[in-house]
Amino acid sequence: MTREEMRKKLDGSVQDFFNLLCEMRGTSLLNEKLVEFLADVRQDDNGYSTAAQKVLHIFFSLTNDGNTCISLNPESLLVKWKIKWDGLVLLASQNQESDKSRYLSAEDFKPVIDAGCAELQGNVKSPLVIENLKKDGKTEPFLFTEKYLDAKKLIELCFRKQDENGKKNEQCVFNGDVHSDNLGSCKKEIESLIKKECLKEGPDKFDLKVDQDKAIVKGEKQNLIITGGPGTGKTTVVFFLLWKLLKEHPEMLGWDIHFAAPSGKASDRLRESIGENFDMLTEDAQKDPAVVRLKNVDSYLTLHRLLSYNPQTNSFRYSQKSPFAEKSIFVIDEASMIDLSLFASFMQALPKKDFRLYILGDKDQLPSVDAGAVLGEILELDKNSVVELTESNRFDKDSKIGRLSRYIQKKLPEEELQFKLEWLPWDTKMQLWNPKEPDEINLLRLGDGEKKLTYAEEESELQGLIGAWVKRFYKGSDSDLTGLAKKIRPEQTPENIANCEALWKLADAARILSAERRGLRGVENLNRMVIKALGKKENEPFDGQLMILTKNQSYFDLYNGDSGVVVNCDARPMLMIKRKGNFVFYPISLLPSDSIETAFAITIHKSQGSGYPNIMMFLPMSEGHPLLNRQILYTGVTRTKKQSLSIIATPKTFKSACETVIERDTGIEL
Repeated sequence: MTREEMRKKLDGSVQDFFNLLCEMRGTSLLNEKLVEFLADVRQDDNGYSTAAQKVLHIFFSLTNDGNTCISLNPESLLVKWKIKWDGLVLLASQNQESDKSRYLSAEDFKPVIDAGCAELQGNVKSPLVIENLKKDGKTEPFLFTEKYLDAKKLIELCFRKQDENGKKNEQCVFNGDVHSDNLGSCKKEIESLIKKECLKEGPDKFDLKVDQDKAIVKGEKQNLIITGGPGTGKTTVVFFLLWKLLKEHPEMLGWDIHFAAPSGKASDRLRESIGENFDMLTEDAQKDPAVVRLKNVDSYLTLHRLLSYNPQTNSFRYSQKSPFAEKSIFVIDEASMIDLSLFASFMQALPKKDFRLYILGDKDQLPSVDAGAVLGEILELDKNSVVELTESNRFDKDSKIGRLSRYIQKKLPEEELQFKLEWLPWDTKMQLWNPKEPDEINLLRLGDGEKKLTYAEEESELQGLIGAWVKRFYKGSDSDLTGLAKKIRPEQTPENIANCEALWKLADAARILSAERRGLRGVENLNRMVIKALGKKENEPFDGQLMILTKNQSYFDLYNGDSGVVVNCDARPMLMIKRKGNFVFYPISLLPSDSIETAFAITIHKSQGSGYPNIMMFLPMSEGHPLLNRQILYTGVTRTKKQSLSIIATPKTFKSACETVIERDTGIEL
C-alpha cells in the first residue's frame, strides 16, 4: 500500500479508515462491529459523522492497548495516537522491509482528530459517556464506555479516603489509621515458631526484615496492600500476618479464608508459596490452632472462580447485590495482572462489614493484559494502607541480577552496578551457563555490531545460539530431558514419583522468554528452532516437550497458563502437570489443539507469576517497538532465580527499554 493509497483511505469513508487501521494491524473486526453498533444507536438523531466514527475507531484501537478512556482534547489525543501509530509503522516497515517514509505520519491524522473530537465533546449517547478529568494540571473531557467509567468510579469509592466534601468516606475499604510510629514488633514472636536450623546463618536463613515485620503488625489491625519485587517475601509476610491475626483474634478461626489470583498458574504458585512456610515451623508450632486453620485452607482459586463466573450469563454469582458472606478473609496475589473491570467486580462483591482484605503485587511489573493498571493507581492512596517491601531474599545486595533489576527501575546508578553493561557478540566458543557460577549475567548481541545482518545471517546465528542452549539444558549428560521423560510412568510408586520430580525440576530449570510472539525472535519461531535442535518434528508430541495451556479447560480443571511436560504412557502422549504437590496426567488427544502449544519459549507476559533458575530473554530489535519498554524488561529480568540471565539485545534497544514506560489512561483519581 503506497502513501497515496493510505491517504485516500484516511480521507475516505469510515470503512476505508477501518481498512487502513486493519492493514496496519491497529484494530480488529470486533472494533468495526462496535463502531457500527454505536452509529446505529444514534440513527434517531442523525448519528455520528464520518469524522466522529473515525475517532471512535481510534478510541477502540487505544483501548486494545489497555487504556480505558481517551482525551477528547485534540492535542492530547494526537500525542497518544502518535505513540501507537509510530509503533504500527515500525512493525509494518520491518515486516515488509520497506522505508518508514512510505507510510503516513501521525500528524496526517490531525484533521480527522480535530473534527471528530469537536463533534463528540458533549454529544455522545449511551453506552458512551464523557467525564471531565484533570490531566497535567488542566481539565479535559475524556471519553469512556459506561462499563469502564462505572468500574473507575467504584474503585475510587473503595479506595478514596475522603468524599467530595472532605469528610471521611465510610465506604473506603482501606480506612486504616495505624501509623508506622505506633507499631511494635513481632519479630521475636515469629522466630519462636521457626525451627532452629532455619535460623542459622546461611543462604536460606529465615530473617524477618524490618518492612516485613511492619507489614505483619499493621496488617493484624487493618486491611493492607503489600507491594514489593520478586523475592521480597510478600507471601511469607501474608502467611505470618494471617497467623498473627488468627492468634490475636481467636473468634476469626471460624471465618472463611480465600486465596485468589488472576490466573490458574498464579493461584497454584500462591498455594505452593504459602505451603513452603509450614516446612519451617517447629512441631509445637504445627499444633498451634492458627497454623492448623491455615493448613486446612483449600480455597486457592482464580478471581473468576472465586466470584463464581457464569459463562452463559456472562456474569458473576457474587456481586454488589449478592456479596460474599461476612466473616471472610481475602488474600489477592499478583494484583498488577488484574484489569479494571475484574478488580471492580471483586471490590463490589466484598461484604458490607466483618471482613479482611490483603492485596499483594509488584507495581513495576507488566500491567494487566486487559484494560487498566489498577495496582499502580491505588498505590497513590494514603501510605498508611500500603507497605512496600524493599529487601530481596532472592537477590542479596551484591547480586548482579538484583542490581540490574534496580538499575532498570532507575533505583541504582550505572556506576554502582559493579559490572559493565558490555554487549558481546555471540560466538560458539563462548562458555556460558556455568552451573558452578550462580548470578551469571550475559549481555549478548547477534553479529559484530558493525553491519546489519541479513535475515539469513541472523537466522543462522540464532539457530546456533538456540542449539547451544538446547545442548546445555535439554541434551546434556546431566540434562537429558527426552531420556528422563521416557522413564515416567503414572503409577504412584516411590521410583516413579522420584522420576517425576527429577523431570519436573529439569523442565523448570531453564526458559527462553521473548517480548514477541511472531517474527524471527518471537516465541513461535524460537520454539521451532528448539524442536529442530532436539531433532524432533513439529506438530507431533514428543517425550520431554514443554507445553502450556492457552485456553481454560475447566472440565479438566486446567487453566490458561498451566504448563507441563509431555510423556508417553503405554504409547499414549500425556501431559504431566504438577497440581497441589501431586503429578497428574492428561491425555493430549483430549485437549483441543488450539488450547495448548509448545513452551520451551514463552512470552514475557506469559511468564508473570513464574520463575526459572536460567533465563534467556530476547528483546525487540528496533527502538520505538511497542513491546520495548521498562515493564517488559523488568518483568523478564526478575523471572530469574539466582542462576543465570542472558539478554539478547543491543546497547541501543536495551537503553530504549529502560527509558520507555507504559502509561495507560485509566482516569482513576484518588
